[in-house]
Amino acid sequence: MQNKYAAEDKNYSPAENMNLYKELPGSRAIVIVDSDLNILYCNSLFTDIFHLNVNDSLHRLNPTSEFLFLVKGFLAKNFRNLTFDITVNSDYDNGSNPYKVDIERIFVKGEQFFLINIDTQKNRKEIEWKIDSLHTALDLGNVPIIIAGDKGSIVFATHSVEDILDKSIEELFYLNIKELFKEFITDDYESFVRAVDARTGWKKIICMNRSGKEEYWDIHLHPFTATDNRYSGFIISAHDLTEIVYQKQIIEQSERKQKLIINNISDLLLITRKENNDFILDNANDNFYKLFELNKSVILNQKLKDIIPKDLYDKIKQSISAIENGPLEIYEFGYKCRKDRHYNCKVTYTDLGSRENKIFIVTLKDVTEEKKYREQLEISYLKEVQLNKMKSSFLANISHEIRTPFNGILGYSEILNDCLEAKDYVAVKEITEQMKDVLGRVLELFTNIVDLSQIEAGEVEIEYVILNCNQIIKHVYDKKYKEAEKKGLEFRLGLSDNEAMIEVDWVKLEKIIELLVDNAIKYTHKGYVYLGSQIEGNNIKIIIEDSGIGMNPEDIERLLSPFSQEVEGYTRPYEGLGLGLTIAHKLTKLMNGNFEINSEKNKGTQIVLTFNYKDYGME
Repeated sequence: MQNKYAAEDKNYSPAENMNLYKELPGSRAIVIVDSDLNILYCNSLFTDIFHLNVNDSLHRLNPTSEFLFLVKGFLAKNFRNLTFDITVNSDYDNGSNPYKVDIERIFVKGEQFFLINIDTQKNRKEIEWKIDSLHTALDLGNVPIIIAGDKGSIVFATHSVEDILDKSIEELFYLNIKELFKEFITDDYESFVRAVDARTGWKKIICMNRSGKEEYWDIHLHPFTATDNRYSGFIISAHDLTEIVYQKQIIEQSERKQKLIINNISDLLLITRKENNDFILDNANDNFYKLFELNKSVILNQKLKDIIPKDLYDKIKQSISAIENGPLEIYEFGYKCRKDRHYNCKVTYTDLGSRENKIFIVTLKDVTEEKKYREQLEISYLKEVQLNKMKSSFLANISHEIRTPFNGILGYSEILNDCLEAKDYVAVKEITEQMKDVLGRVLELFTNIVDLSQIEAGEVEIEYVILNCNQIIKHVYDKKYKEAEKKGLEFRLGLSDNEAMIEVDWVKLEKIIELLVDNAIKYTHKGYVYLGSQIEGNNIKIIIEDSGIGMNPEDIERLLSPFSQEVEGYTRPYEGLGLGLTIAHKLTKLMNGNFEINSEKNKGTQIVLTFNYKDYGME
């Protein structure tokens, strides 16, 4: 009921204005009477049952009426309210029907009234049917529901609650929800108690062990208040999340395994997808992030072109285009990153349900060591070929270089016999000198071979002394002067004004200079040979220069190898094994010197040996 004037008129009289109350929809018969049983208000259902209206009196009912008797009895007592069942004969219900009557004594502004609610059995059966239907629906739906009163005592529970909590309905009824859930909510029980006390919502996923199996339930606490504010309580619902949790655990475990597998792949792995003509980073392994110094949490699902180097992105994009537009399923390319690492890259794809929905998988295999090994293998192969060639050349040259002088000695010995028989002692002396010269060249040949073998074996001992290299230069100059003069060459000497002090092995430096001067004289037919020294800053330079046949610049490196000459074979115009330049170069390096050759074909050669300047006070 609702009175639209009561809130506005302070002189409002309840008894006089009951007719102003507006009837609200309802299924109960309602009547308000005063102490004299005069009807001040009634709804239409009351009128239909008892044929009475406003301003009528309940005294008009049959004096023997059970209803009238009980109402009068209530008025005579001081009861606050009374509930009783009666049977009423009425054409409204086509006969005699039971009713439930609630009488409540009310006071409005000091006036006493009586509110009578009359409910039919039909209404009560409908309500009971609705409650039973709801209860049945909850049970059939296997929805665990607990309803508790304002103080937390349980007044209702579905059968599924019994199974979950392993408690009977009898054990649950009137048990306080705080006490009930204390044994099930172990890690957050205090927050549950605070929520009940404060009448606030609460939810939690709890783990319960039933029959040796862990189950996960999502528990929700919902405080509620009835629409008339006369009743409040709590509804606790539970949802079984066990399968969802197990599925999530399986998925997470699978993802962890996948991540572990991906991250344990030594190759770099990149997974990308195409969106609106852009390539998006879908995933990658740790090795990929580490190489390109990327932060995984920041760059996931970002455009690939904004993340990786442009040259790599262009190659990946080109590869994917080739796969999409052609018959290829795998595309390979090489890539060199900024850290000087070489990678063999493969691009492939997999369909996710449709050909349009695909992801592209890019693997980058580090082939740096493999490439270096292959290059070293190629170098070793070329070196082996060169060594075989050198071996063949050496055998050919050594056989020639040994056979030629020994043939000469054999010839000289026959001539020597003839001279002795003829007592031509002058000729004997000349032939003896020539034989000594031949034997000296043979001895020098074997000495060079032995020296080279010691150098190659690392058995050379360097005895360092600080000396003035001009002394050695002058000594070699004097020693080779006649040989150069004999060939008609101008042998020039140019020594530095100051002492050129260096720290070297005296014997080995002299051998180096002699070998280089020998070559200069040997390969120069006209012009000059120069031997000298220069002081440039902290460096001492020993220079051997000639105007001879020179060398092709591209042959210089090869001629530094042992047993190498510019012209090979028996038809070569010059004798020797090609060891002089090699030995001089290697000994210079062993004494921490620099060996530099500047040469041009048919114009001459300049060799510069550079050593650090030393003085007597230096250790």
